[in-house]
Amino acid sequence: MDQTGINQGEAKTAAELRLQLAQMTVASQLLERTATDEKSKGYLAALNQSICRMLRVVGRLELTQRLGGEGAGAEPALTDLARVVRDLEERMGPLLALAGVELTARAPELLLVMADEALIRQMLMELVSNGAKAGKHVKIVLVQQRDRAVFTVEDDGPGVAPERLRYLFCSAEEAVPDWRRGGVGVAIARRAAALHGGTLVADCADGRGLRVVASIPLGEVGENGEGLLREPGVAWDRGGFDDELVALSDLLPAKAFRAEDE
Repeated sequence: MDQTGINQGEAKTAAELRLQLAQMTVASQLLERTATDEKSKGYLAALNQSICRMLRVVGRLELTQRLGGEGAGAEPALTDLARVVRDLEERMGPLLALAGVELTARAPELLLVMADEALIRQMLMELVSNGAKAGKHVKIVLVQQRDRAVFTVEDDGPGVAPERLRYLFCSAEEAVPDWRRGGVGVAIARRAAALHGGTLVADCADGRGLRVVASIPLGEVGENGEGLLREPGVAWDRGGFDDELVALSDLLPAKAFRAEDE
């Protein structure tokens, strides 16, 4: 089977999984009406967590199909990256606190950039999720440096061995994400930065955590209406769960998925 056939098969598999997950989500929502005791609520939370984890896998499969296919590209609009960072802190912070991780962010009041907001959000969620698995404090910093917007995501974990760091952040074979490989989150982040004409690099010292820096050009407002400021998008996964909850599903405790906590 050639690569086109493989890609079509993966797309069909993702669509079928989406359908099955939608049915499971409906069943879960119906069970919420009868799950009144603590044991039932605990089982339901475990079910919701499993659904979110599967949604994360399917979402990555769909995204890597998009980012690695022919004609892949960003869909830029004038976007306030400062708002994106503050929104992620507000939405991911309380969730990460349930896992004992503190998330802080620093951004200017306003930083308008021609960017694909969905891709930027995904890039940051992947980097924050990786950082939260390594340490107990994750920090996002956004600054403008001349004609570029620069994101820094830093954790206080044990860091990454130099050979692993080179593989994740410098290997050409990781330029296009592949959901079947390890390190797909980093590959997605690198691809998101690259599709904006930017770069993603990392450095660390043993015992001092990992610092990942993504730099993208500010871009120019187009002449055909591309310069309109994009309104914040609806941040809910098609399965009915919050995007950030899905992104952190393999890190959070089951109690984060209790019906009254969503």
